[in-house]
Amino acid sequence: MATSEKPSYDWQKHRPAPYPKPATRKLRAYAFDPQSSTDLATANINNAVISLPWEQPWEHPVTPGPCGEYIEVIDHDPASGLFYDPVDLNDPALLQEGLPASEGRPQFHQQMVYAVAMKTVRSFERALGRTIYWARELPPPTRTETVEARAEKRTEVVQRLRIYPHALRERNAYYSPDKTAILFGYFQPQDVQMGDRWVFTCLSQDIIAHETTHALLHGVHRRSVQRSNLDTLAFHEGFADIVALLQHFTMVDVLRQQIAQNAGSLRTTSLLNSLAGQFGKALGRRSGALRTALDLVQQDAQAAANASPEERARRTAATTLTDRVREAHDRGGFLVAAVFDAFVTIYERRTADLMRLARDGGLRSGDDLSPDLVGRLASEAAKIADHVLRMCVRALDYVPPVDMTFGEYLRAIITADTDLVPEDPFCYRVAFAQAFRRRGIVPEGSLSMSPDSLVWNRPDSNDLPTGQQGRGLFTNLLERLVFDNSFGQMKDEDGRPIDFSKPGGNFREINARVVRTNQINAHRWLNIDSEEDHLWERLLGVKLQSTGQLKARGERPLETVHWRTRRKDGEREPLVQIYSARVARRSGPDGQELNQLVLQVVQKRDGYFDPARQARADRGEPVEGRPDFWFRGGSTLLIDLRDGQLRHSVRKSIQTEDDARLHRQRQFEMGRDGRPELLYPHSGPQLDKEPFAMIHRG
Repeated sequence: MATSEKPSYDWQKHRPAPYPKPATRKLRAYAFDPQSSTDLATANINNAVISLPWEQPWEHPVTPGPCGEYIEVIDHDPASGLFYDPVDLNDPALLQEGLPASEGRPQFHQQMVYAVAMKTVRSFERALGRTIYWARELPPPTRTETVEARAEKRTEVVQRLRIYPHALRERNAYYSPDKTAILFGYFQPQDVQMGDRWVFTCLSQDIIAHETTHALLHGVHRRSVQRSNLDTLAFHEGFADIVALLQHFTMVDVLRQQIAQNAGSLRTTSLLNSLAGQFGKALGRRSGALRTALDLVQQDAQAAANASPEERARRTAATTLTDRVREAHDRGGFLVAAVFDAFVTIYERRTADLMRLARDGGLRSGDDLSPDLVGRLASEAAKIADHVLRMCVRALDYVPPVDMTFGEYLRAIITADTDLVPEDPFCYRVAFAQAFRRRGIVPEGSLSMSPDSLVWNRPDSNDLPTGQQGRGLFTNLLERLVFDNSFGQMKDEDGRPIDFSKPGGNFREINARVVRTNQINAHRWLNIDSEEDHLWERLLGVKLQSTGQLKARGERPLETVHWRTRRKDGEREPLVQIYSARVARRSGPDGQELNQLVLQVVQKRDGYFDPARQARADRGEPVEGRPDFWFRGGSTLLIDLRDGQLRHSVRKSIQTEDDARLHRQRQFEMGRDGRPELLYPHSGPQLDKEPFAMIHRG
């Protein structure tokens, strides 16, 4: 008798689809620092989980280190002579949320610096609307180095920022432009009786975010790390603190607990408005925190209230801040206080109706807020902090490419927000202008402190060079650039097709070549001879005609960003550099879209302490010796990709008829009484090479 066999299922024929990748990679970290886990009031909220987007197919995968698309953690401890084993975030035991928080496990230190740094990177990319890149500072050329080899170095992309969690055994942590790296220190606190034998700066979320912001800001503005006025490095310090502070409001559990504890107020000293609590306490600070935004706001308000009428009048002048504060951290504190004051003011206005309803419902002073009210207040605070952070980051594309001041940054914030969000029903821009005005930060040349007066003026059409008939002024430039992923027709600066099939390449590396190609094409377009050179010079703030002082003495063309110089009648023209040619695609809260080309055009000119030598150089006469300093100028152009129209030209003119700024920089370079060391605790070449190592050490 025959038996029938059951049909077997062909698994090869019906192979299931690959397992879907997780949407996010979740990693545990301290919400603040290890000290908060030793206090019963904060221990339950100090364990944070950071969610990062899972690596996409076009990105490099995360490997042990961790080492990913943007960050490479290298855990070398020179003081101990050790290399600590790298953490593998793809280990099955760590795929859930990574390692638990632990001061004594170096692998958790590696995990935390990676998670917080990547969180900061993602915040920047979302606000800027483009991929970010790290800056490269090249050492001076050697005698044997050829021009071609130097140029090849400039085409290389810094793929990853290196982070060393245990690089120093000292009370310091800093971003190194020279190494394109962040070096964290660890040290013994002043009072070891408190129980902490070692303090690790790499376990402070505030310090990690602060140092990563330095690296990101340097990548956006390559000259921002070089001193040209008192605001340059102070802006770096203040802006890095702003990012670290506002990222506190992304942690939901912390936000709810602190709002409930302080009855909904953000003007009460708390973890939300303090920075680096363990680090500050280890240094012996009475307040505990290294810096407190609320203290900065209250101290400034108290000083204004106690000032005499003459002092109040002086404090409102544009030069007040320059007269009063010169150290980078203290000066940057005014920027932090202004932004945080604006944020709190907006929060109070947006939540006034909720508090009014609560009082009408019987809430009295001293009563605990209901959980529902706490949730609504926390939601508003998080949303406003996110909006304010994006306003601050977007503004980086609206500042001059060199020599920025606090007042210009305020105008950039107002202009960038106006371009993307024309209507301001909740008066965010008014709050910013008011907060900056309270601290005497008044932009030079503005008619008033009203938001419409602070917006950068659009160039007058009568002063613009003639555009193509019926087309935007920059339409023919846009036709030369690449804006999509169809790279088959792309050619390098020598006209050879670019091969994107090389192994190891990914989207970000390819996009870096696109950016590089666009820089070169933009420079070629700029070098087209025109009968309207004088109009282009006025628009760009540079000099296109041949003059002696603008030939960038000692600098060869191939060592600059552009690789080309103009020639007219056989004479070499001044060198003009294209620092950036990047596309920004931004979305507003109501679905608005803004697609722009951000073009940074820069030129440098010889600067001398002696006015007589300066005058000879400006006339093109030979001057013995090297210049005393470089005086840079140029413009940031924001070009609408839809029609090629110029929205804004944010200029810092380099021309001889605009020498007031040259005089100010000369005074800054010389210092009071001719002593530059009075400007900063540490001055000289070392400060120029490693500015944050020197400033943070103080």
